[in-house]
Amino acid sequence: MRAVWQLSLQLWRQMAVLVVLAGALWLCGLGLLVWSTHTDASLTGTGLGLVAFGGWFWHIGQGQMLRGLCRPEIHLLPRFRARLAGAGALDLTLWVALPAMVAALCGMPHVVMGAAGLLLITAVGLASGTGKRVGLFIWAGFIAVGWKPHLAARVVDIAMHSPWTPALLALAAVLVFRLALRPLLRIEDIEPDTSPLESTGLGRMQSPAMQGRPARGAIGKRIQGWFDGMAQRAMERALAAYRRHPGTRQRMTLIRSLLLPHDNPEAIALRLVLVAAIVGAYFFAILHRPHYNAAVVGAYAVLLSLTRFPQLGRGMLRMRPNLADLYLTLAPESRSEYQRTLVHALLLLVPVTVLSALAYTALGIVLVHATEPGRMLLTAAIVGASASLVALAVHLIGPEGSFGRGLVNIAVVLGAMASYWGGYLLLGLLGVELGGALLALVAISFGLGVWFAAQREYQRRTPCFDPPPA
Repeated sequence: MRAVWQLSLQLWRQMAVLVVLAGALWLCGLGLLVWSTHTDASLTGTGLGLVAFGGWFWHIGQGQMLRGLCRPEIHLLPRFRARLAGAGALDLTLWVALPAMVAALCGMPHVVMGAAGLLLITAVGLASGTGKRVGLFIWAGFIAVGWKPHLAARVVDIAMHSPWTPALLALAAVLVFRLALRPLLRIEDIEPDTSPLESTGLGRMQSPAMQGRPARGAIGKRIQGWFDGMAQRAMERALAAYRRHPGTRQRMTLIRSLLLPHDNPEAIALRLVLVAAIVGAYFFAILHRPHYNAAVVGAYAVLLSLTRFPQLGRGMLRMRPNLADLYLTLAPESRSEYQRTLVHALLLLVPVTVLSALAYTALGIVLVHATEPGRMLLTAAIVGASASLVALAVHLIGPEGSFGRGLVNIAVVLGAMASYWGGYLLLGLLGVELGGALLALVAISFGLGVWFAAQREYQRRTPCFDPPPA
């Protein structure tokens, strides 16, 4: 039983923020189910929906955790599969059996169908977390609903009145569980790790246990190969330039090619093209109707460009043992000089982030035919520059634990979103010129202040080459 409990705690140790949020949804859902017996019976559906929503995110995290846990050497542990089955039974009890039992006691109609739906949601969430292609089918399902909403509503109405629906949902859940878990329980060699600071975006949502693992699937491996080839060519060019002219600028270019292998011009262009293709396909498939505010595009662009920095914090922790080799190679005169070199190398991420935010915003402007493109681009550029400076600073000197980093990232994202909408309104009230100048004065000053303070603190610290705590 102790082994089952330890397996159940793995998600908390790796993604504490997700556990807290999903657990809060679970408690709120059960609370509404219990409360519905005393007030409104219609709250049972809302409560079960909250449990399903929380279970979806919970099991995405469980899938990521299992993908990193189920390694060949782990299978040598005594009765590992039996202990894993026990942890799975406990998980299904909490997320499927208990909510279904409470809903039945509350007199909810179609409770068997609700329980089968919860089981299918947990299975699909687990499969999505393990990297299976079930996410593509979910995306295709949303596209179909967007194109034919009336047909989708008709299908749902027929399914709600069919006695075969619960059995079909349960059978589909068992099939998805089998497709997700069978590769994890198969013993096979692990492919070489990728760079902790890779920038392909293929491993951006990986859990701590599976960081550095290459993307699965033929398409993911092909894209990863493109980025790795570009990184190799960029490294060879930087090395050749340094051999010809061993100056300070060539030295810094070589260090950046080593630390940030996928932030060369070719890789940046490829990443922008891939994102543009995905966003364009999604827009023309679903969001072809102008039923939303075009300014939201800029907010999404800033948010998407900032997703790099949480990975930077995790990657720098994982790179600690490897940075000892860099320290010996550089042979700095002082520890602060070494820290300053790393800071200047990582500062490249700020212009890359601003360029990404502008490119994503311009793409959105073209797709939605925005009426105020200059206002959106200027706001995205200013807020992107300020937010990237703050994000780089806090992830460079911030907490090492996953929970603390998660809170810091949430604060940065919320601050960036508030700055974008406040700046966008300011430019609308005062005009693009005056409003942009005032927004730049406040935002850039704040970003530079935070960055210079973090830079001084980082240079003051002693370099650490120990591996991060488990």
